[in-house]
Amino acid sequence: MRVASTAVVTALLGGTAEQVIAAISNAWVDGGSLRTYRHAPNTGSRKSWAAGDATSRAVRLALIALTGEMGYPSALTAPTWGFYDVLFKGKPFSLPQPFGSYVMENVLFKISYPAEFHAQTAVECAMQLHALVAPRLAEVERIVIETQGKPGVRIIDKDRAACESGGS
Repeated sequence: MRVASTAVVTALLGGTAEQVIAAISNAWVDGGSLRTYRHAPNTGSRKSWAAGDATSRAVRLALIALTGEMGYPSALTAPTWGFYDVLFKGKPFSLPQPFGSYVMENVLFKISYPAEFHAQTAVECAMQLHALVAPRLAEVERIVIETQGKPGVRIIDKDRAACESGGS
């Protein structure tokens, strides 16, 4: 998110190719984001603001590149301290397919609810049932939501006990 956003923001702000490269190199130097907050037992609210945080960092990197901040030509490949050596034990990126239109042709679009992808059907159901249930809330004893097990529970559930046991 941070690397791609840095490239786009720098270009949108009128950056030259050299400035875009400098900004991107600084994004790589920042290191990679851990997904710890997205999975049990650490599932947390950071999921709600991580993309915005990465994008704000991208804007900052773009702005400093536009002021002439230097880039780091070997940010990925520098021996010992470059991105590849530090995070991939010296191996360069290995892409599962060549760059192209795969993502645009196969992306899973979220519907109009501000909820995690795995929760979309539950939110859609709640929205449709609300008018039927709202006048009778006092009669509702409990609500049970089932999801696709581990992916949904691991990513969505903030209850550590539920996350650790696999949820219900």
